[in-house]
Amino acid sequence: MTSKKVFSLLCCSALMLTLAGCKKNNNNTVKPVTEGSESTAVTTTIVTQTGEVGKDVEMAGVEININKFYKSNFYGAQDATLSAVFFFDVIITNNTDKDIDANMLTSFEFEVDGKPHDSATLFAISSIKKQFGDDAKFFSDTLKPDDTQSGYISAELPDKFETITLKFLPLGGAKNERDESQAIVYTFTQNDFEYIYMESYTQTSDASSTSKTSTTSNTKNTSSND
Repeated sequence: MTSKKVFSLLCCSALMLTLAGCKKNNNNTVKPVTEGSESTAVTTTIVTQTGEVGKDVEMAGVEININKFYKSNFYGAQDATLSAVFFFDVIITNNTDKDIDANMLTSFEFEVDGKPHDSATLFAISSIKKQFGDDAKFFSDTLKPDDTQSGYISAELPDKFETITLKFLPLGGAKNERDESQAIVYTFTQNDFEYIYMESYTQTSDASSTSKTSTTSNTKNTSSND
């Protein structure tokens, strides 16, 4: 067995451990399981800060920078509606004194045209390595105090939309907590996203693929929302 295959198996094992404490609905969306205790209670977001792409933004001692964001040609379907996988190139620094699990299951929420959307699907998660290779990072490791990590956040979202809102919950992934009282908010339109392609990609509902050759377009999406 080659070293690349061994590495891929290790990455898959790490991903399964990440999802072990989660549940999924009929849309194949994974969500953190809360135990109903005071330490895991979900709170409502009451403080927000506007994020700006390409700049460091800090809130509650956690710093985030969204460098780039892409729309892929990985297509699926959610509730009989055409969906696509979107990628966000992110850097996160933990300036708190607590461990942070800053991943798409605990620290990121999405809204499409003002409505919450279940975006953390297994299709979206598995697409990261299909698009960017086996060495691509997706925040599967705990972020220790004073540590910085870079990697990709992916989301399965409708192919057509007016606006996408990304909420980063700086303390949402703090160990033994589910704090959603603060959020850094980014808003994107259809034309904001840069296209990123994988050539000869064969899309199925379980996100299988037969190719790893990809190209990136420097031209942003200019198609209409019709």
